[in-house]
Amino acid sequence: MDEADNNSRLYRIFRELQEKGLIGRRRRLVECPFTFSMQGCPALNCIRYRRAFYDRHLSRASDDTLRFVLLHEEGHIRKGSSLLSILPALPVLPYLLLLSYPPTDSLLPAVLPSLQAGGLPVPKLASITLLLLTVVFAYRAYYRRVYDEEFTADRYAAEAMKLCYRVRDPGALLQNLLSGLRTAASASRSRRSGHLSQVIPVFIRSEPDYRPSISERVQRVRDATGPGDENSSVRHGGSSLSR
Repeated sequence: MDEADNNSRLYRIFRELQEKGLIGRRRRLVECPFTFSMQGCPALNCIRYRRAFYDRHLSRASDDTLRFVLLHEEGHIRKGSSLLSILPALPVLPYLLLLSYPPTDSLLPAVLPSLQAGGLPVPKLASITLLLLTVVFAYRAYYRRVYDEEFTADRYAAEAMKLCYRVRDPGALLQNLLSGLRTAASASRSRRSGHLSQVIPVFIRSEPDYRPSISERVQRVRDATGPGDENSSVRHGGSSLSR
């Protein structure tokens, strides 16, 4: 099977899920070189994917695995927070607000003149300080929200696979997928220099505090879709899933 066939298989499964109502009818599947892997994008009403990522990691996956991946991204769109797509832009806002200096008589009137007389650009330092603080807190808020929404998206995909495709253990699909991606990522990192990770300050790293472990995600899925789970809101024909 060549790359064109693999790519068309992804689109075929995407359309299949749309026909079942599990993915929005107006949703689009878009190849995008600016995304690292695959990502649900509510602002553009689409699921974006990077062709190189698909070819390397998903082109040989089973149909059920591809269904789970697409449904996971749909879960981010349906059940996720719109704030998530805004948070990465927050660090830019204070810089734009403070790009033009405020009137000198409005900032520390007793202190500012003497500091400025000494050649210290206080408004510029204040804007830089505020920008750095906003970057740190926006980063942490973003990854905290990402952490929580991974479970919600996993559950959407798992319930759909169990009730609409009769997959008895969606957790096994998730575990095999994530384990394969982790193995590939580890091999890729081993071929690159590790100096960058040593330079990034510990207090703004996303791992391990802001990225769920494989075992935790799989366990959450199995807890939510265990035998006799009658509370799921997925039905054949595809209504939206409850959180």
